Amino acid sequence: MIMRLAIGLALLLAACATADEPVAGPEPAEIVAIFDSTGGCAMAGPNCTRLIVMGDGTVEVQRLLPGGEDLVDTASIDSELVAQLHSIVAVTDLEALLGRLPEGHCQGCFDGIDTTMTLNGADGPVVFNSVDVELDVSEPVFGAAWAVHEAARAVVEVPFVAR
Repeated sequence: MIMRLAIGLALLLAACATADEPVAGPEPAEIVAIFDSTGGCAMAGPNCTRLIVMGDGTVEVQRLLPGGEDLVDTASIDSELVAQLHSIVAVTDLEALLGRLPEGHCQGCFDGIDTTMTLNGADGPVVFNSVDVELDVSEPVFGAAWAVHEAARAVVEVPFVAR
């Protein structure tokens, strides 16, 4: 519940901060964000995933395997949610944000899940790895990204695979 409130607040603040600066929406086939979940998800089998979110709300989920990726499912989320993320990313200096974030933690070192978030910024993709930097949802871009991530997780199916 607190996470949802934090995400909602971050989206509201970001919308207010960017209301005067109209940003064109993402192209339908444009990759807006990629979320890789790694770490403890690999302990019982190949269950680590990659979510690829496109501008039109299409979400592909891939299973991360030692030799590459395997497409598991495709679904759709609200394209307005993706457009909000795209707008916030467009007005955020992602490189500056990356440089000022606090140090992250290795959750996978303790059976947890590490997240690598790739956002397609104005100057190209920028990678945020939770092992290296803290992905704090009080940052508007992370609040919006996490809302997209949670919406995507809710609509895709990833069957558990045991070794």
